[in-house]
Amino acid sequence: MTAERSEAGGTGLTREQIKYIAIAAMTVNHIGTGLLPDGLVKTVMQDIGYFTAIVMCFFLAEGFRYTSSKRRYGLRLLLFGFISQIPFFMAFGYPVLNMMFTLFLCFLLLIIRTDERFAGKRLVPGLLVVFLSSFCDWPFLAPVFTLLFYNAGTDWEERKKACGFVVILYLIFTFVSTCGTVYGAAQALLRAVCSAVAPAAACLTILFLYNGKENSGKGSRTWGKWFFYIYYPAHLLLIGIVRTAAGV
Repeated sequence: MTAERSEAGGTGLTREQIKYIAIAAMTVNHIGTGLLPDGLVKTVMQDIGYFTAIVMCFFLAEGFRYTSSKRRYGLRLLLFGFISQIPFFMAFGYPVLNMMFTLFLCFLLLIIRTDERFAGKRLVPGLLVVFLSSFCDWPFLAPVFTLLFYNAGTDWEERKKACGFVVILYLIFTFVSTCGTVYGAAQALLRAVCSAVAPAAACLTILFLYNGKENSGKGSRTWGKWFFYIYYPAHLLLIGIVRTAAGV
C-alpha cells in the first residue's frame, strides 16, 4: 500500500499546509522558550513545538528523494543555518547550533546513505554525523528520524513502522535524559509521555492526513518552499529583540 492512499478522494492536507501547522507549533515553542519563565505554561508551549521537528525531518527525507538538485538543497540549508545563528542565540542564549544546521546534518546523513562512494563504509561517517548533531538543536534524534523516514520510502506500512520507532525513540531519549538528573523515575516517565504527544500527533498527521500533494500553482509552491527558510531566522530575530528589550 502506498503512502498516497488518500489522494483518490482528494482529501487530506498538502505538504505546505502541514508545514504551516508545524511553523505555528514551532512559534509557540519558541515564544515559550525565549520569553516565558519556567512553569506549566512554558512547558506546555514547548511540548506543542515538538510537533515541528518530526514534520521537518519527514519532509527533508521526502524532499531529498525528489529534489532536482541535491547540491542546491544542501547549500540552502547550510546558508540559512549561518543566517539564523545570531538570531537563534539572541532568542535563547543557547551555546548550540540552530535547527537549520541540524537539518543540514540530516541531509549529509542521507548523502552517506545513498551515495555509492560510501558503499561498504557508511557506518563511521554516519556515526560522525550523528555525533556532530550533539552540538545542534534536536541532537541525535533528528538525524535518526530522518533516516528512518527515508528508509520507509513511500510505502504506507513502512511509514507506520518508522513512525512507531520515532515515537518510541523519543520517549526513551526523553526519559533517559531527564531521569535522575531533572526528575525522579516516575516524574521522568510522565514527562516523557506528555512531551511525546506532539511527536505522536505529527506522526499521525503524516500517516492519516498527508495526501502526498503540493499546493497547486507554481507561485504557491515557490512561496511554500521559501517561507520557512525566511520565517525561521526572522521570527527568532523578533523574539531575540523582544527578549533583549524586556530583559528576559
